Amino acid sequence: MSIWQKVFLLFAGVLLISSTIFLAQSYFSYQQVKSASDQCYDQGGFPKVVKSGFELKVFECNFHDKTDE
Repeated sequence: MSIWQKVFLLFAGVLLISSTIFLAQSYFSYQQVKSASDQCYDQGGFPKVVKSGFELKVFECNFHDKTDE
């Protein structure tokens, strides 16, 4: 096996591992927001979500009080 084949295989392996980690973070970030939002909707609220990258910065469950109208 030549040096270029080894370099290519190493690069492909690193790319595959990096992609897997990125996809896992993305999936779990989505699941976190979805779960919190669903719980908020179940309680009759409206979620406010602020994310930065994969991190959930702000989550608020706002309730609209009909007596304020």
